[in-house]
Amino acid sequence: MAMCVSNRHQHQHQQQQMDNGKYVRYTPEQVEALERVYNECPKPSSLRRQQLIRECPILSNIEPKQIKVWFQNRR
Repeated sequence: MAMCVSNRHQHQHQQQQMDNGKYVRYTPEQVEALERVYNECPKPSSLRRQQLIRECPILSNIEPKQIKVWFQNRR
């Protein structure tokens, strides 16, 4: 499973609204990792998203719901 990536071209300044109304700005490295996974699978399951958090250290500080919404916004 390749995750840490080379797609810096899009969504480097992606923002996402959390339940408390604040925005989280992803780092370029996090966006790269998410873009790489998106290119492999645009609709990852809940288990796959949890696996991403466990296996890719750069994504470990992102909540599963944030990752879910990132993929929804990306589509």
